[in-house]
Amino acid sequence: MRALATELGVATVSFERVYDAAIEDVWALWTTREGLEAWFAPEGMRFEVSVLELWVGGSFDHVMTAVGPEQVAYLTNLGRPTTAWVSGRFLEVEPQQRLRIRFDIDFVPGVESYPYDMLVELSVEAGRVRMVLTADRHPDPEMTRGAVLALNTQLDRFERALAARATKEQQT
Repeated sequence: MRALATELGVATVSFERVYDAAIEDVWALWTTREGLEAWFAPEGMRFEVSVLELWVGGSFDHVMTAVGPEQVAYLTNLGRPTTAWVSGRFLEVEPQQRLRIRFDIDFVPGVESYPYDMLVELSVEAGRVRMVLTADRHPDPEMTRGAVLALNTQLDRFERALAARATKEQQT
């Protein structure tokens, strides 16, 4: 189910999705290398996990590289690198319920490093998984606009990865 971002306040945007899936599968896509690499990058980007320590204070480091021509052109036009090494850490880990990640945004040329939080809240309602993703806005409105577009494509990829995971499990 696709939903657009809604404003929770000045500082955040929120996305809500409902899935016909097991909560264990939804959680695994957020908390495993295989799961994250299947969907976490927006369209036209490649995502590689370098460190994934799933505990409060644990690291979540990754590299995101633009590989699609549109994405390369967009980033180049903004004067931003096409590859970003991103460091993060887990602030909250409540299995199959809640996950808060803080990323250090320190890869934007000419912009001082700042924290960027993502909160994932999961619940089971009538046999379906409700997922609410709340993300900080960036200081730069253009970067927030790009992040909203990217998060929507990432969540589309999440849905496809979830379907692929269910198909794979049915085959075993």
